[in-house]
Amino acid sequence: MINTLSRPAIALALTCPLLLAPPALAFDATGNDVADRFLEIVEAGNATVSGYDGVSQSGASVTISGLRTAIEEGSAKSRLTIRETTIDDGQLTDDGGLSAATLTMGGVNIEDLDEDEDVTVTAESIVISDPVLASPAEVKASNGADAIAPTYSRAELTNIVIDAADEGRVPVSRIVAVIDEMDGSLPTSGSLSVEGIEIAADSLDDDEREVLSDLGYESLTLSFQMDADWKPDTGKLAIDRLTLSGENAGTVNAALRISGLTREVLEQLDAAQDNPEQAMGLMQGLLVESVTLRIDNDSLVDRVLENQAKEAGSTREAFVEQLTGALPFMLSMLNNAEFQAKVAGAATAFLQDPQSLSATATPAAPVPFAQILGTAMMAPQSLPDILGVTITANED
Repeated sequence: MINTLSRPAIALALTCPLLLAPPALAFDATGNDVADRFLEIVEAGNATVSGYDGVSQSGASVTISGLRTAIEEGSAKSRLTIRETTIDDGQLTDDGGLSAATLTMGGVNIEDLDEDEDVTVTAESIVISDPVLASPAEVKASNGADAIAPTYSRAELTNIVIDAADEGRVPVSRIVAVIDEMDGSLPTSGSLSVEGIEIAADSLDDDEREVLSDLGYESLTLSFQMDADWKPDTGKLAIDRLTLSGENAGTVNAALRISGLTREVLEQLDAAQDNPEQAMGLMQGLLVESVTLRIDNDSLVDRVLENQAKEAGSTREAFVEQLTGALPFMLSMLNNAEFQAKVAGAATAFLQDPQSLSATATPAAPVPFAQILGTAMMAPQSLPDILGVTITANED
């Protein structure tokens, strides 16, 4: 299956107005200050404006039609074209950047030009509210790192298609990113939703296509939602909703609350991106306050059980009875009799009547990540008690 969905889709939402380019300006000045500033920002890093069809202004709206750029990032080359770019109420900022009420791009096309890659990403429209684009000087100085930080209140992409030729084609109906609060250039509160991710048979390899068919699907339509809030001074991070759902399949909901992720720790983690050991050391100072996970079945579990029973040459009822009967032995490796009984009871109830299965970890006090790792290595049977884990089935 195409594994590049998140990278181009999110990059398309966040960085289209900030594509980076060589210092020398290749475009002909338009005579419009707002349009020229926008094109200068585009040409501040890795992209070169190879042409545009025209620039027009109506009231406070400036429109660039037929924008064409060539992008080079190291040895990687691609081409971006935008049928129409409209900047509403564009203002040149004192530091040389550009702000606007709305930045709208219609007919967006990004084509990978590498010989060993054949990926094209298109979007019918991208609408960005309250964008503030960094100045060309800032883009050059940071090589784009700071310039692509999300500086907008809302970004919406519609009718995105990720086409990887022989590897498949994935349409996405809508992506919406909302930033409610910022701390400098860092978003601290907001949400992300992705709707209508269509996984069809022709976007899968042979083995994955067979699995989809065996489960009785011709295609799957997925969606994703996330709400997050981060307090950089106290280091508290709350992901109150992390949802992945599939039509006629099921829904997985998760939530997480941790502390200790202060502004300084985040900066150190960012600096340690190329040093996994250092990053792991920093993460060990984080505290886990709570974790929840819930699965709501909408036929997927039934399809899996039916398929597994068929492959075993059995009925579903007999297969489930055999599976639940083996649970005590399979769970004995946990070496925690009380927790084993809870898991076995919830799993049995769920397999016999697949409605929902929930797991929660609510320790009496926040548990350091280092303690969790140490316990997992030295005394894993103690983890459920330390984290206060409970498991239930078929409860509202």
